Amino acid sequence: MSGLEFGSFILTLKCQHMKTEDKYKYLVLLLSAKKVSLYMYDKVTFEKLHLTSSDSIEAYERDMPEKVGKFSDAHDHKEALLDKFLLHIDKALGTILNEHPVPLFVLGTKKVTGHFHKITKHPKAVADYIDGNYNEHTLPELKEVLAHPILALGFVKE
Repeated sequence: MSGLEFGSFILTLKCQHMKTEDKYKYLVLLLSAKKVSLYMYDKVTFEKLHLTSSDSIEAYERDMPEKVGKFSDAHDHKEALLDKFLLHIDKALGTILNEHPVPLFVLGTKKVTGHFHKITKHPKAVADYIDGNYNEHTLPELKEVLAHPILALGFVKE
């Protein structure tokens, strides 16, 4: 009888290990008005993923029309440029989400995350928007920022 209990204990451990490997990964999209970074995060390590589009807004500046017509105001020009940049990021993100159907956390200033929230074609993939300026944060600091939202997600999903 103790052999059966021991065997089921090992089986339970193996199932928990598989569950951890397969289930507890997250995408972290770190946005700013100038650049973007995307990471796969498993609560221990961050693996940088590369998007198929440029990760810097400078690449889209060249594609914008001259400041005439509706872009005569510098503010409008910046808003249109940001939207164009985020549209390209969102399109590239679609490919990543197809390969990795895991929850997505979007981090950035309220202005940038607000723009992204309006234009994204993947709203169901977004687990949470975390507003703040995280560009200068280290990866351990990002772990701290993500700890509570991930914990809250675990309570909701399970």
